[in-house]
Amino acid sequence: MLYTSEEMKLNNTAPESAMRQFFRLIPILLLAILCCAPGALCQSSFKLVKKNGHYYTDATVNGNAATPVFVETGFHGMVVSTEWYDKILASLPLEEIKLDNEEYLHTDRTTRRIVKLLKGKVPVGDLTYEGRVFVVDTQEDYVTVPVNLLKNETDTTKSLIRFDFKKNVMDFVRHEDVSQDKMRTYTLVENDPMPIFVAPMELSDAYGHHLTKSGKFNFDLGNGSGVFFFRKTMLPALKENKFKIQTSRDKSGKIIGQGIYAGYCKIGDKANTGFSIGITNKIEDTDELGCVGPSFFKNGTIIISPADSLIYYR
Repeated sequence: MLYTSEEMKLNNTAPESAMRQFFRLIPILLLAILCCAPGALCQSSFKLVKKNGHYYTDATVNGNAATPVFVETGFHGMVVSTEWYDKILASLPLEEIKLDNEEYLHTDRTTRRIVKLLKGKVPVGDLTYEGRVFVVDTQEDYVTVPVNLLKNETDTTKSLIRFDFKKNVMDFVRHEDVSQDKMRTYTLVENDPMPIFVAPMELSDAYGHHLTKSGKFNFDLGNGSGVFFFRKTMLPALKENKFKIQTSRDKSGKIIGQGIYAGYCKIGDKANTGFSIGITNKIEDTDELGCVGPSFFKNGTIIISPADSLIYYR
């Protein structure tokens, strides 16, 4: 093929121009890769790892990359051991709250002595946790973070917290980035410190006993079972409707409380069949009926929208 001298000149300069454009793009490409890399400072999406019914991830906490995090929504604040506090949080200007007496942090699983109670802001990836920080006397090798209290202060339009239990991913997204078509909703009546929603419940056991009851439920990511009842609010209703209360045991056979076998349980528009529901007596000061965990939604999607006071579910 023949070229004119002018065409030859253009063809010779075209590769040089393309190379200059490429080199100009390198810093932009590196920044994009850095922001998407796991453990980088620009982090608003987290890969979840499921262990024994609970979810964990790695996050950059106060600049400390790959910090192991217990992903929670059922806690009153961030929880760290004294070792983890000294390692990753001691440099922050957190305000200490004076404890008049020796106090303990109680959950349905354990009780821990509070060594120090603080409040303030803690950077978690590209997000910010603001609230109470419990420094406890424990040997836990992770930091407990109530992820429903995380906010994206860099991009406030990313205000939805999405949990994809099929892909095991938690991310913070914009309204326009997700489709709520065919998704049902719970009404969120509280999100600080825990996401509490109200819904009607239909319940029956394998023996033909049945009840309907409306009330509050805690959407608890740390709940290893699909549904967990609180003794104070649910046991009287179960006994009144002749439900068979059985002894509840853990995997080792140790008695951990009471429970029922639910032949059918529907909360809102979501129903499941054939599973056990434990009843705990460790949580008394509440008017909630119980906790609803991720396994109740199986491989579905949950989106918490605090601004709209809604929890979307599929």
